[in-house]
Amino acid sequence: MKVIAAICAVGLLVLAGGTGMAAEGDKEGKADAPLPQGWPKLTDVGKIEVKAYPAYRTAVAEAKGSFEKADTMLFWQLFAHIQANRVEMTAPVINTYDDEDGKSEIEMEFVYRQPDQGKAGPGLGKVVVENREAEDFLTLGYRGGMNEKAFQAGLEKLRAWLKEQSTWKEAGQPRRLGYNGPMTPVEKRYWEIQIPVVKEQQ
Repeated sequence: MKVIAAICAVGLLVLAGGTGMAAEGDKEGKADAPLPQGWPKLTDVGKIEVKAYPAYRTAVAEAKGSFEKADTMLFWQLFAHIQANRVEMTAPVINTYDDEDGKSEIEMEFVYRQPDQGKAGPGLGKVVVENREAEDFLTLGYRGGMNEKAFQAGLEKLRAWLKEQSTWKEAGQPRRLGYNGPMTPVEKRYWEIQIPVVKEQQ
């Protein structure tokens, strides 16, 4: 199953027109597909910063399970949806975790290139197309293999940063943004680990 999902991921990047060339907001070519319209530039590896994201449209699927098991199941659902609706793949693929041990509710998103592309509402099967509001995220750039341990370590760094300042506070569930397909060597894969934040009341 993992091998088949990997082949499909490569196909998605081809559909997206991924050529290895840097897209807007990705001058170093970290991503294998174009970024959604208006998204901020990618965070440097090891850097922590707050980034403002515009409103966007996204295809969403949910499941329960571990990082690996849920990833495969959700990928197939979203892959079928974008194929049926002729939606080109973008980077990143977003995973949001209701329970940070990665064993509870997991939401995966395929973000539409433009916020007015298609329409919000029921998608194929269990997929739902949603409009997401603009939001701020505290972000850590990461390169290498991604698993529960790496995700938790990234969250610890983000929360340590939050404790050292008084402008921002945590405001929701953490998420993981993946920018590469399986053809990218593991050690070169780029990710962002994020926590939604809002400004503290002064």
